[in-house]
Amino acid sequence: MTKSKCALTITFALLCYMSFLVPVVAQSNQLASNGSERIQIRFREKEPDGSSRGRPTKRGGTGSRGKCPPVELLTTALIPAKNVALAVEEHPTFWFFVPYKATDVSTGEFVLQDEANKDVYRTDFTLPKTPGIVGLSLPSTAPLAIDKTYQWYFKLYCKDAIDSASGNLSNPVFVRGWVQRVALKPDLEYLLKSATTPRQRIAIYAENGIWYSALSELAKFRLSEPQNPTFNKDWAQLLQDVGLENLSTQPMIGEVKNKLGTKNRERRTGE
Repeated sequence: MTKSKCALTITFALLCYMSFLVPVVAQSNQLASNGSERIQIRFREKEPDGSSRGRPTKRGGTGSRGKCPPVELLTTALIPAKNVALAVEEHPTFWFFVPYKATDVSTGEFVLQDEANKDVYRTDFTLPKTPGIVGLSLPSTAPLAIDKTYQWYFKLYCKDAIDSASGNLSNPVFVRGWVQRVALKPDLEYLLKSATTPRQRIAIYAENGIWYSALSELAKFRLSEPQNPTFNKDWAQLLQDVGLENLSTQPMIGEVKNKLGTKNRERRTGE
């Protein structure tokens, strides 16, 4: 190769690299130069690529099931209405609005399954004393694999939900959804590392359609600062972007508690 051709090749390669890097740097500089209070947190759901077809969600439970008391607002999973929601964490946290008190529900159950419908994780839990928005995190023993899709169920068995004939729990109020863990692309990882405030990180996750990560980071700040008007506004906007604005003022309660040492009984899931 002649020197002139070699120089042209190097120049072309540098131009390609700069065309990739400049938008990333520009976006990062824009985030850094703007005051945190000026950041808008908006969820941009990614267009489905076809992989989520045939995987319907059920983010709203029934109004009354078995011995559950009637409620005005249904048990609801805080997820987009369609498509598989994304996360970057090995052990994401799932969030739900629960309209029942702890005295209404004898037990709850969370089930995570792989694409072959085999259990990856299953646990019983108890609810907090008051209704509101609760979280449930996967333990270190149940990490999500990158680019794998998982189905989960969140079930509530109200008082006296044991079938007198079989002794099994039946007729739960339940919601169902999907989660997929994705790897961070280099440009997105660069943006996250360049973020100087928590709100910038949340905005980056939301803008790139990574629902669970954006919601969980924001939920943690709402739990620690429940009267913070900025976080409350961000929360309302994020829920509005997925059609759940009716839940934006519900109180943040915290995570549910696992029932340690309990044995799983056979259940009718209703799914």
